[in-house]
Amino acid sequence: MKKLRLVLFDLDIEYIELFANYIRTSEYATRFDVKLFSRYESLQQYLESDEHTDILLLSTEDLQLEPEMEGVETLLYLVNDAAEELSKNELFKYQPLSHVISQVLSLHYEHDGKKPSKGKSHSGSSNVISVFSASGGTGKTTTAFHLANQMKENGLAVFYLNLELINSSTLFFDVEHLSSSSPLLYYLKSNAEELQSKMKELMVVDQNTGIPFFYFMPSAEEMLDLSEQEIELLLDNLIKLEDYDYIIVDLESTINSISLTTLKKSDQVIWLLGNDMYSFHKTGYLLEELHGFANDGSFSDRVQLVLNKYTGSMDPSLVEMGIEIGHYLPYIPEWKQLVNKEQLNNQVFEEYIQKLIHSLSNKVASEVGG
Repeated sequence: MKKLRLVLFDLDIEYIELFANYIRTSEYATRFDVKLFSRYESLQQYLESDEHTDILLLSTEDLQLEPEMEGVETLLYLVNDAAEELSKNELFKYQPLSHVISQVLSLHYEHDGKKPSKGKSHSGSSNVISVFSASGGTGKTTTAFHLANQMKENGLAVFYLNLELINSSTLFFDVEHLSSSSPLLYYLKSNAEELQSKMKELMVVDQNTGIPFFYFMPSAEEMLDLSEQEIELLLDNLIKLEDYDYIIVDLESTINSISLTTLKKSDQVIWLLGNDMYSFHKTGYLLEELHGFANDGSFSDRVQLVLNKYTGSMDPSLVEMGIEIGHYLPYIPEWKQLVNKEQLNNQVFEEYIQKLIHSLSNKVASEVGG
């Protein structure tokens, strides 16, 4: 995962040292590339260079800068007096550093306040990409997470939507201090007029990745209670927000009203297969039947078949089944026993995901150009 460049300016050397020591010895050591300044001249020289800064954190009593500067994504101020009424870009300096960093990340990734990356701009049109599989155990949710994360790293505006019966977002995102988005499911049924405003109110942002998502509590009963019309309403309103380049939907590995409705609405479908006969068999039959289910004879044109856990070769019996694989994702031995989200950081897998994203982007461009 790409580190965030965080620059701290403060005349208080002791505070700077405490801040630096905390970052080095905490879980944030792999999240931040930190630069520390206690002299204005040194900071000014740095800012005049071509270095990109994700977060610039300043002591308010020491320095005031323009709210927008070239090369700085987020400008925040440390406030000494907790009794003051803080503005949206200020935070209290003398609180536990874990709280300071948590607030810094939240403010940086706050959707309405984040400036787009240089050279990147949201087009105003959202593409829905569903990640689906005909069988379980193919790494569908891991792939959906990496797809969203790498798109975010590329400067794209991306929303992750988990529509599994048992929501697995908690395995990939830090939800400890987040409020549940589950009330949104009731607004789908009772108050469609306020749906968009409630979406913005109830969506949350993962502090580690900056990915926005809905934190639905795991409940198969609540998910199965959603009708096709309500799923369509949810997707349509997410698209109408016009805030995202891509909406990545993580679906259940089965055909139900949720997955069928979403597949119909998807601009592209990443269909994962395992390197086994069971997965190939189910894919072959289900892909053919989905033309009828979706009432779309060209449904397969929107599907990219991706073989996950690829070891470099396929058994001849699988090749003979006639499934045309478009992309491959590698087998990662470290994931044989995946027990925590820290294991997910894998450069090799991320490189293959980037190739898949490049293919998706090219397909979108060709469709727009055509």
